[in-house]
Amino acid sequence: LIGVCIVLAYILLTDVFHVLSDFLFPSLKDVFMQVPEYIGQLFQGLKSSLYLLITAYVLAVVTAIALGTVIGLKSGLRKNVTPYINAFSAIPVPLLTPYAINLFPTFRAASIFLIWLAAFWVILGTTIGAVMSIDKRYLENAATLEMPKMEKLFRVVLPAASPSILVGCSIALTLSFMMLAVAEMFGADSGMAYFVQYYSDFARFDLVMLGFLFTAIVLVLIMYVFDKIKARILHWTINN
Repeated sequence: LIGVCIVLAYILLTDVFHVLSDFLFPSLKDVFMQVPEYIGQLFQGLKSSLYLLITAYVLAVVTAIALGTVIGLKSGLRKNVTPYINAFSAIPVPLLTPYAINLFPTFRAASIFLIWLAAFWVILGTTIGAVMSIDKRYLENAATLEMPKMEKLFRVVLPAASPSILVGCSIALTLSFMMLAVAEMFGADSGMAYFVQYYSDFARFDLVMLGFLFTAIVLVLIMYVFDKIKARILHWTINN
């Protein structure tokens, strides 16, 4: 119903009452008429974007959770590295775009680095906080049972910290998608954000709107799949 209301409001503001500019906000009918001609180009861009997004995001999840778990468990290490984490994570990742483009051999490698960095800091911070806040009784019980370190890590520490870690992963996924859009606007020759940028340069706002809608649908589907995976992992919590 919310979606239907949004569509109806857009139609009323454009086609019926002409409140919004016809140039910047084309009719949905004009937008959808472009689908048959440009759907192949959109899916080609989707393929390119997903390669960058999945590669960078998986690397960020693995590296940030591994490093964050170690830092969270070691109080001495945590006290020493936290100031540096706070300092470097405060630098807006888009500002590093010129450096990444010039330092990495290919645009694709630079894009993966930027997306990885955007997700890495968020997941690292939430992982450290999650591991730090584990109830001591869990660790004491594991010690009483004389659990080996690796078993304690995978059966006590990570499960106890997983709700907070997955919240960070969810935020990082959204940030990764935003950083993907920024990265594709600098030197890319394909991608969902490139599609929008390319046709906005020619003032084809019907295609720009088509790119917006396609990107929004893709993001909703990705977040839906992520939420299903998260619910499966957290099946033992009260909200599932």
